[in-house]
This record gives sequence, C-alpha cells and structure tokens, in this order.
Amino acid sequence: MPVKKKDESIFRMLQSERDRCLLVVEKISRELDRLPKGSLGERKVRSHGKEYVYPCLRYRSESGVIFEHLSLEKAEELKPALEKRKKLQADLKANNKRIATLNAILQKG
Repeated sequence: MPVKKKDESIFRMLQSERDRCLLVVEKISRELDRLPKGSLGERKVRSHGKEYVYPCLRYRSESGVIFEHLSLEKAEELKPALEKRKKLQADLKANNKRIATLNAILQKG
C-alpha cells in the first residue's frame, strides 16, 4: 500500500498562523501592562450616624486586596480603560487556547 506524502503547505500555513498568534499575544501583553488593574466598585463608610458611598478601585497586590478611593471624575475616567483591559484579557485567553491547539496539531504532524 503506498504511503501518503504529507502536504507541507498545510503545515507551513499552520505554523504561520501560530506565529501570528504569538505576535498577537505579545502585543496584547504589552498593552495589558499599560492599563490599570482591578475593577471599579463602591465602598460604604459609616461615620457619625451617616453613611457615605465612595467610588473605589479594587485590585490585588502581594499584601492582599487594595481598595483605592477615587473621585467621581477619576472613576469615570478609568471605566473605559478597565473595560478595554477586560476585553483584551478575553482576547489573550482565546489566542493562548488557539496557540495550544495549533501546537498540538503541529506536533502530531
């Protein structure tokens, strides 16, 4: 029975796609480093029988969760950057999964 010859053009195309995904992951990682971490929330403080609500930025550090109080203007200013970060993190996850799949296919070939 004749042995089928591998189609190298398909493997080159898959390698090219993997390389493109690696570049995308690198670019997304650089962009994520520039964006603020965390999420916006509100912190309630009771003082002298009154309750005050402050916008805050919540994020993790080595010492635990940090609550950074913000002005309303600063909170509104950070909102688009945090939404962009969330979207980029989802894109990064999808690209890493794509790279893992392509690596598995290329190793079998």
